[in-house]
Amino acid sequence: MKNTILFIFLAGIFSCNQAPKKEQNHPSFYGEFLYLSDAAVLNTGSEIYGVIIDENMHKLNELCTTVKRDEYDMIPVYIKGEVLNNTEEEGWDKLIKISSIDSLVNPNDNSIIKPN
Repeated sequence: MKNTILFIFLAGIFSCNQAPKKEQNHPSFYGEFLYLSDAAVLNTGSEIYGVIIDENMHKLNELCTTVKRDEYDMIPVYIKGEVLNNTEEEGWDKLIKISSIDSLVNPNDNSIIKPN
């Protein structure tokens, strides 16, 4: 009888402990973004990634430029992307290829800006 109660108790705990599924190929990232002429980075606080310069990176930079106080201002952003290993000798060990831009934070008033 005790084993049956213990089994039901453990089964209840494990059935309620399911984490929501997240997309494995394009996880979400929050960090500070900066793009200067030939290099882009995302600082998440625990890791710094190089950002692949492509159309999505340029879209993010356009959004960030409207709220920057100066050219070296890092803008907090929420993005989704794919992490890749850097195969070149120079640059960061890990790179992010941005797949979508969720939002960014205006550093002047902390308002959230969502792209169209």
